[in-house]
Amino acid sequence: MKLIEFRSYFRSQLKEVSSVEQSDDFLKRITQNYFGWDAVKFGLEPDYQLSDFELSKLSLALRDLEREKPLQYILGTSHFMNLDFEVNSFVLIPRPETEELVEWILKNENDASPKTILDIGTGSGCIAIALKQGAPNWKISAVDVSEKALLVAKKNAKNNELDVEFYLEDILDEPSWPIGLDIIVSNPPYVLPSEKGKMKNNVLAYEPDLALFVPENDPLLFYNRIIEFGQKNLNQGGALYFEINPIFVKELYSFLKNHNFESVEVRKDFLKKPRMIKAVKSTT
Repeated sequence: MKLIEFRSYFRSQLKEVSSVEQSDDFLKRITQNYFGWDAVKFGLEPDYQLSDFELSKLSLALRDLEREKPLQYILGTSHFMNLDFEVNSFVLIPRPETEELVEWILKNENDASPKTILDIGTGSGCIAIALKQGAPNWKISAVDVSEKALLVAKKNAKNNELDVEFYLEDILDEPSWPIGLDIIVSNPPYVLPSEKGKMKNNVLAYEPDLALFVPENDPLLFYNRIIEFGQKNLNQGGALYFEINPIFVKELYSFLKNHNFESVEVRKDFLKKPRMIKAVKSTT
């Protein structure tokens, strides 16, 4: 089959789940990842004859896309803060709004002084590793309850040649921490089961429930535990940074104010939704 013929077939098979523009983008990214082809190949070599191997690889990827499997899981990689991260079904795909959280921390906190940082619920390690790239003098650690997620995170740190320490811990078990922390950051589970009806199938069917959902009757479970952990382990003047569910901003704001945190600030993401919150531990 010629390349131009396969592109037409690719578009037709995905017409129920993707626009033509999105399908073309998928195909270009797949061929770049699999075969190292530049996007201009489609214009310069439309009559290129696909080999049996190339056609087989592309057909398998197409089958996955028809099932709405995220492209990042098909390729096994995702881009975040100018870094490449391995991803699989044990970790969430890094999101643009999480990049905004990392950028906020680096802008606010990245002075010449060394700092100790803990990323809670690290998943792929994207937050911790991107922070280390942006602030090499920071001592950064990260924890997760999932051993399989930590294997991914450790590999990502190694692949990007950045030094982050990873630990298997469940924040719900109230772990102790050996040193005072200057910053705690977390993108914990915050989606309610009742919100599933609003979510796309490519998220529901493929991304890990463990990293997404919180009990319906206790929506601030992880935030509350992390805040309590921060009360014990943050240095005075230390900061908490969270990615948040927009529907619980007021409740989380009040909880922080009632638990010895001040200078509570909420920020909106690129979609204009309140998505991030920062709070400073009181110095008194």
